[in-house]
Amino acid sequence: MQYFVKAVWSGALAFLGPISGALLLGPEVGFADLSTGVWVSSAVLGLIAFGGILGWQRAPAAVSTSVR
Repeated sequence: MQYFVKAVWSGALAFLGPISGALLLGPEVGFADLSTGVWVSSAVLGLIAFGGILGWQRAPAAVSTSVR
């Protein structure tokens, strides 16, 4: 179960990274001002991070000897 929590946290942080970067452009930028590209890239990065961590943690010991 601990590997699932790691995957969720990494996916959430990867999802929020581009959004926070776009929101830091200035005080007049809000969520409604974000483009579709920012939302899509955030979702893709979150899914890749979630799946990558989940795959590494659930891999057999022969495959992931030094990852865990």
